[in-house]
Amino acid sequence: MAMGDSYSFIREGSEAEPNDACVEAARQPATAEDARRRGDAALRQGEFEEAFRYYKLAIQMDGDNSARYMQLGDAYAYADQPARALAYYQRARKMNPRDPETYFALGEIYRRYGRYDAAIAHFKRAIEYGANNAFVQFKYAEVLALSQQYAKAVEAGRAAVNHEPSNGFYRFWLADLLEQIGDVEEAMQEMEIATLLNPEDDYYHFRCGLLCIENNLLPQAIECFQRALSLKPQRALYMTLLGDVYTLLNEPQEAERAYLHAGDLDSYDRAELQRARRIAGLDNGKLQTQPEDSSR
Repeated sequence: MAMGDSYSFIREGSEAEPNDACVEAARQPATAEDARRRGDAALRQGEFEEAFRYYKLAIQMDGDNSARYMQLGDAYAYADQPARALAYYQRARKMNPRDPETYFALGEIYRRYGRYDAAIAHFKRAIEYGANNAFVQFKYAEVLALSQQYAKAVEAGRAAVNHEPSNGFYRFWLADLLEQIGDVEEAMQEMEIATLLNPEDDYYHFRCGLLCIENNLLPQAIECFQRALSLKPQRALYMTLLGDVYTLLNEPQEAERAYLHAGDLDSYDRAELQRARRIAGLDNGKLQTQPEDSSR
């Protein structure tokens, strides 16, 4: 509802001017739900203080409803005021201690504070109380990985994939985690499926190419980088890595052609190339035969 829709209507030609008290009364929401809708509208416009005022008014009208405290907490979280968000989420949890949404919201806030143990405990409780879906399992896996509990993170990541097997993002994230902990074979399997589910994402093909190198599947790596280049033909990073694979295959002419086509990399791509070579294990002298170039 637009803000003006709730103003009192003054008929055209009327001589009377409304006093401030009448105007203010007309502006006030009639119900808590009306206040919530106005708070939502203000929040979308970036009018945070106005939004907070309406959400607090909804609490005044419907203070026995824990959802009202969640709504205000969400608004504070959206406005990057996590301490205030935390206070209202905790109030909502006390009012409705078996609501999974409150535990999920608290988990997100604790994660932002870097309090990973508390975040893990709250995400786990959210799942126990019914929020057992792909997104919650993913957020649970994410914070487990941040706290270096990798085995549990992989388990939660697999749970997210099982909930939404056709969601390429969850498979990509799981593949990335598996790659980090050294399980490159299973990572390869998940990444291949992720690229099939997201065929228009050049970055997925690029990362699949790096995994192919790690698994010593060099012809497949060429195919991955070529698919990435078909989507982003001007990406010098992809062309350089294609040259790296040809170097590994001892095909110097193809390698030189790729390096020349890539040209000089900018500072961002040079940093990404260094990182990619480290991921793929190419920073250990395997590419000594490639042409010297300050950009590589």
